[in-house]
Formats: sequence, structure tokens, C-alpha cells
Amino acid sequence: VTKGYPNCMACHISPTGGGILTDYGRTLSGEMMSTWRVKKGFENPYYGLVKNTKNLKFGGQLRTIQVHSENDQVKVGKKFVMQNNLEFAYKYKEAFLVGTVGTVEGPKNTPKKGEFLSERHYLLWESSPTSRVRIGKFRQHFGIYDPNHTRLVKQSLGFGSNSETYNLEFMKFFDWGEINISQSSGDFVEAPDQDNSEKNFAFNFTHYLSGNSRIGSSILFGKTSSYKRKIIGLNGVFPIGEDFVGRSEVNLESKRESNVEKYNHALFSSHLYGYRPFKGALTYLVFEHSQENLSDSTTLITSPGLGFQLLPIPHVEFQVEYQRRKYESDPDNIEHRSFLTFHLYH
Repeated sequence: VTKGYPNCMACHISPTGGGILTDYGRTLSGEMMSTWRVKKGFENPYYGLVKNTKNLKFGGQLRTIQVHSENDQVKVGKKFVMQNNLEFAYKYKEAFLVGTVGTVEGPKNTPKKGEFLSERHYLLWESSPTSRVRIGKFRQHFGIYDPNHTRLVKQSLGFGSNSETYNLEFMKFFDWGEINISQSSGDFVEAPDQDNSEKNFAFNFTHYLSGNSRIGSSILFGKTSSYKRKIIGLNGVFPIGEDFVGRSEVNLESKRESNVEKYNHALFSSHLYGYRPFKGALTYLVFEHSQENLSDSTTLITSPGLGFQLLPIPHVEFQVEYQRRKYESDPDNIEHRSFLTFHLYH
């Protein structure tokens, strides 16, 4: 965004970002996002082994992580594959068919680990040069699309790992910004009596500022057999001078369980402020906040930290982060959390 691309369509097939790249996005990966380009054509799919055609695009993701968490009572360390898939997009006239094939990944106790998984499969129609309609399975758009699914603004609100559902989405782009409207119908694969996924309606409004920043607001109304809820969110991505960048998201959730008349109010936020010392690198400070019940101060969690992200060559990303997490329910027992991720985006 801060490099002059306030919407996602320049680099991604998906109008909300993430997933398979366009040819132009692959070029930017080598020219702008990575420290070294390596050689001409290395940014092509699978490190130059395959070349996209006019109508057929290739991609995929491989993510591994090593995590460490420690407090006065518990010390935990894990290393596992988070994501492993291949992705394709086929264009016919004004429509794209997009899909992934891969396996269920995660820690050893992950249900169905190693079994076949298609994280995303959808039909995207370019209904006009400035509008898109999408139907199928994908992660519903809400707030900032952050690939770190453990952020409290994502994980706590149900937008974390494997949160893709079947949705109908409409997106319209203007010179001044964009709007995104979507409806989630849950999981068509599960039997109706076993489908506990949320059915909801979401609206996202984004305003572009000066071509290199954006501010947005989001609202969601959802329900399942066990609860009803509303989420209101504000977010922004913006430069701070020439080499500094900021990103913030705040979400307020009002939720009522089916057997309770009173709504519970919760607040979640994530803030990241970084400095780019050289091309492909970002050092940053991060602060996360969570309070699952605004009427109960013991539910407050604060988590300041710092991290470093490096994209040395196209298709390769490293990220390391440390957070010092404090729980008001046990304020003297500080949790030290860290992770190291390795990401290949084919």
C-alpha cells in the first residue's frame, strides 16, 4: 500500500488480496519487494520452472513455523508445517476459476492432519472494469488481510487459520476507494445438522489517501445456532515519512449467547509500526490488545513486542517476532512468546 498500490488487484487475482499473483505482481516481487532479484524470470511460478500463460496462472504456498511460549508454569516449543498447497487460476473471457490443492497441516494433534484440503476454490467474474463478483470458498474479507492468523484481531474473531467459508461477494472500485459486500453461507460440505459455522453479512468501506495509504471501516452481522453477534471495526495502513510504515486495526464485538439476553462487549486491536532499513527488510514494533469482556478487567490481555521480516529473493520470506504478553487475570506471570516462520510463495 505505502508503495503506491492502495488496492490489491494490481498484484493478486483475488480482489481482497492474498493467494495467487498476477504477472504484474510477480514482477513487483522481484523489482520492489525483494532485496535481490537473482536473475530475470526467477519470479515466475516455481522459481522460473513454469511460466504463466495469458489465461492460466500458477502459484502456491509453503509455510513452516517454530514457536516458543514460556511462563512461570509452562514451557512449550513446537515446529511444524502450517500450510502446503498449490494454486491455479484459469481465465475464460471475463471470469477466473481459482482453486488450491493441498493437505491439512498444523501441530501433531491437528484433526485430519495430512488429509486432502482445498483451502480456496471460487469463481471470480469481472462484471465490469471496476467491479468484481465472487462465489465459492475463500476467507471472508473483514478489516486488514493479515496472513498472521494468530493476531488477536483475527484469531479471537474467527478469521484465523482454516476460517475459509462459502461466500457470495461483490466488490466495487472507485478513484477514491472501494466497497466490499459479502454474505457467508457456512460450510456446504458438512451436513446441515453438523454445520456450526457462522452465517453472516459483512460490509467493508475503504478510502484511499494520497495514493499510498488507506483507511477503512468494517461491520459484520452474524449468527449460529448458539449465538448472535455484531462486529464494528476501523483500520488503516499509512506511511510515516519515507522509510517508516504504520498499520492499525481495532474491532469491537457485541455478542449474545442463545440462552442469554444480555450482550457481551469485547475489544481487540493490533498495531504495527516499522522501519525499512533496506529493500526487502522491515524491522517493527507490534502491540496487541484483547479484552473479551469490557465489564471485567481481568479479561484484559496486552502484548507488546518487536520483530523482523526479510524477503531476500522472490518467493522467499523469513519473519521472527517476540512478544511479552501480560494477562490481567494473573498479572505477575508474564508469558514470553516468539516465533520464526519460513514462507515460500511459489
